[in-house]
Order: sequence, then structure tokens, then C-alpha cells
Amino acid sequence: MTKITPRNLFVLVKPDEEQSRKSENGILTPKNVEKEKKAFGTVISIGEEVKGIKIGDRVIYMMFSGEKLELKEEEFILLHDDEIIAFLEEE
Repeated sequence: MTKITPRNLFVLVKPDEEQSRKSENGILTPKNVEKEKKAFGTVISIGEEVKGIKIGDRVIYMMFSGEKLELKEEEFILLHDDEIIAFLEEE
């Protein structure tokens, strides 16, 4: 298994899987039809200078930000910590 360790103020996020979407007419579109980048994910690794973000945090990040990485058919996003705009918390 390849390990990715971000440097400095970078954060590695595993984007949420896209769900199939239903159109107004009730037609389901598969996840690969819409190429919109995901904006929700889970932090899986952080750089040594990152403050206030920890592994396992569920986050919202800015659309079209970061560097997309694909390793062994898995997708990751490498973000600067400033590109994370909110935390998701279950109630």
C-alpha cells in the first residue's frame, strides 16, 4: 500500500463517493455521468504544520480546489488547509 504524507500545511482528503442522482422527471443518472467534483470528504492524513484539523474529520472543501490524485483506482484530493471551509458533525 502506498502511503501519502502531506508536507507543511497540506491535507489529504478522501472524497465522499458520489451518489446516483434523480432528475426532476425521476430519471436516475449514474455517478459517472456528472463530472462535478466532490466537495465533501474525510481527512486521512495531514502535514506537520496543520493546526485545528485532525485525521478522521469530515470536511467541506472549496469546489475545484486542490490536486486530484488517483492511486490504485482510489481518488484523493490534496488540499492546502485554507481550502477546507467547514467541518461536518453528526448530531
